Amino acid sequence: MHLVFIILVITIIYVLQKRLYHRYWKKGLRTSVYFDREYMECGEEANLALEIVNDKALPLPVFHFKFAVDRALRFMDMQNSVVTDCYHRNDAFSIMGYQKIKRSLRFVGTERGFFRVETVNLMVRDFFLTSTFAETRREDRGIYVFPRKVDPGMLTRLVCGKIGEQAARRSPVEDPLSYRGLRDYQPGDPYRSINMKQSARSGEWKVNLYEPTQDAEIRILLNLDTDSMVRADRLLEETISLVSSLARYYLARKERVSVWSNGKDENDNILTAPGPGAELSHGITIDKYLAEIRASAGKDAFLSRLDEEQKSINRQALYLIISPYYKEDLLNRLDRLMKEASLHVVVPYYSGMDAPERRSYLSGWEVDSYAE
Repeated sequence: MHLVFIILVITIIYVLQKRLYHRYWKKGLRTSVYFDREYMECGEEANLALEIVNDKALPLPVFHFKFAVDRALRFMDMQNSVVTDCYHRNDAFSIMGYQKIKRSLRFVGTERGFFRVETVNLMVRDFFLTSTFAETRREDRGIYVFPRKVDPGMLTRLVCGKIGEQAARRSPVEDPLSYRGLRDYQPGDPYRSINMKQSARSGEWKVNLYEPTQDAEIRILLNLDTDSMVRADRLLEETISLVSSLARYYLARKERVSVWSNGKDENDNILTAPGPGAELSHGITIDKYLAEIRASAGKDAFLSRLDEEQKSINRQALYLIISPYYKEDLLNRLDRLMKEASLHVVVPYYSGMDAPERRSYLSGWEVDSYAE
């Protein structure tokens, strides 16, 4: 008789708890997964936070929190995870009533891109571990990993070489009526910009700063097609890194910079290029744009852009063309543009290949074909 009574009580408890979990398991259950910053440089470390709040009395004895993110984000903690085409994480918790759990996962951004945690999968089991309840929730949290920056010494040699010669041929880019202040002298500053009175007072060379005219800019045009059939992806990544580094270089010198490319996003749409800007914060806008590039719209899209530039040339701009592709159909257009504008072309190419030197306005950017 006692055994029958015990079985009956257990049965009633089992049925009641099953109904309770079926009805209330996700009531007051809040979850989120988010990055601790909006963007990071390639090679830097950041954190991905998981947060779970069970705002009810009913405990969740077995709670699984699952998500996936691109493997380009390399996590330090590999427990409860599997790496295939993505980094898959499955954390198990036992959550009491009115409890909050927060966990931080450290990772390194190893590749350029915009990476999301789009969904999380929740799975809960009841007290007797006989029933399973599941739900998929949208998160859509993301982080930009900016292009890797090139070696400053190599960049300075490139800019101070043929590019510097072309830059010097531009029309004056400063408005002498818009005085903005002083700064320390830097190698390459024109002699006429030195403020002799303030230099004598301070004992150090000081240079006048002026607001740039609205038409003067460094106009960087990026072509994402290449002649190389070997490791083309790596060559294009180096090309994007060069563009990012050049933009930062000129922005640090108060130049107005714009960037355009024939790049497409993950949805196969041509990306909207950022307009010109001179603030250092504009470098973040440009790097976000470059981080979102996933494919090329093709050579013809770039050639069409050059045709448009030819029709409305900005004679106070320095046109910097960055292109691993440099066949005659491109060079012929650049020859015409060169007659009316300050222009320089940089061609990234693999070491061991012949350096591209078909035009006076063209220089090569050697990329180590064996580097990772």
